[in-house]
Amino acid sequence: MGMISRVRGRIRSDSFSKFPLIKSEDKIANIVWLLSLVLLLPYWAPRGLLLALGGAWLMAAYTCLVLPVLISANYRYPARWYPSVVKFAQESARRMRAPVRKVLRVVKAAYAPLDRVEKFFLQMNNLSTMLSQLLIFTACDRLLVSQGRLTSLYSLMFYNVVTYSVSYVREICTKEDWSPYVNVTRHSRVKHLAMSATKIVLEWTKAVTFIVTITFILLTLGLEQGLEHYRPNALYTIITGIYYFLSEKTFLELGPVGLAGLKLERLEGMEAIYFGVWARGITTALAVPLVPALAWYERWRMATLVLYLCVFVHGRHRLGEALLKLKEARGSLARFRRATPEELATLEDVCAVCLGTMRSARVTPCAHFFHADCLRRCLAASDRCPICVRPYVFC
Repeated sequence: MGMISRVRGRIRSDSFSKFPLIKSEDKIANIVWLLSLVLLLPYWAPRGLLLALGGAWLMAAYTCLVLPVLISANYRYPARWYPSVVKFAQESARRMRAPVRKVLRVVKAAYAPLDRVEKFFLQMNNLSTMLSQLLIFTACDRLLVSQGRLTSLYSLMFYNVVTYSVSYVREICTKEDWSPYVNVTRHSRVKHLAMSATKIVLEWTKAVTFIVTITFILLTLGLEQGLEHYRPNALYTIITGIYYFLSEKTFLELGPVGLAGLKLERLEGMEAIYFGVWARGITTALAVPLVPALAWYERWRMATLVLYLCVFVHGRHRLGEALLKLKEARGSLARFRRATPEELATLEDVCAVCLGTMRSARVTPCAHFFHADCLRRCLAASDRCPICVRPYVFC
């Protein structure tokens, strides 16, 4: 019995002490890691297991319920090798920084000719806008319309007619000279016969074209013939309508006017700049989810075109230019403080630049009040106060 007791004691003291005990938190971390692998398996199934079982709604619900739980669980119980992996990744990134910079320089030099082509293409505003609209409409046609492959063309034609009608009505509302005659010179009363006849014919042609267009659209919408291939749904109409109206030049010019009617003081009279950023951002954001959706249905060429033209080119140049303008506007006004409501209430004055009432204003170091947009335009021409012509001195 004594020998058995000594053997047991030696085994307990020597053998088992060589194996470190696994802590409970490490066990939980390993279990969480393994469960994460198991719960992420449906994303790796061919063509999507969840999509095959319940469609996109089941996939979205599963993602919203499972992914936050997995992220929080791995954050709460991280495995021991997580910090090592993070440290290795940081060290690798530090070592690869210099080679990556060299590669980026080479890529930038090789991409320079294509960049010039992109800028030249965007300078042809009507053509580039029409191609981007056609791509988005065609992509929505392939994804959201099961039948009727001509839906995109019908929709684009309908939106173009709406744009033409709006621009014509806008021209009539903003027209100041209703005289059908054209004078020989600006201050002369002698009528130019040929130019007057051309102007009359042109105005009547516009009016007749407008009436015929509206009549044709009403007849087309009222008759079922000719619309058998036009079968848009609500989501298709919302996406294409928003993209078209936020990318078309006519509505880009009317948008700031409507936004100015809201009289939002936070915009400080820079509605055109803010609306440009919002319009470019929304159109780019609408094009982004179409790329993986087209790739999912193996429409690689369409996905590549949308990614390059509607996301990369328009996002990089047009959205980038709009953001740069907004940044410059904010940067030029950052030195001037906002006027308080008490100062505006006791001021009872108008802006010296535009002679408009001031609901919001910026204050110069020489204690003069201006609209933010008016002051920004003055700063573009001179760095002196428009009233006292003194240079701005900031303490």
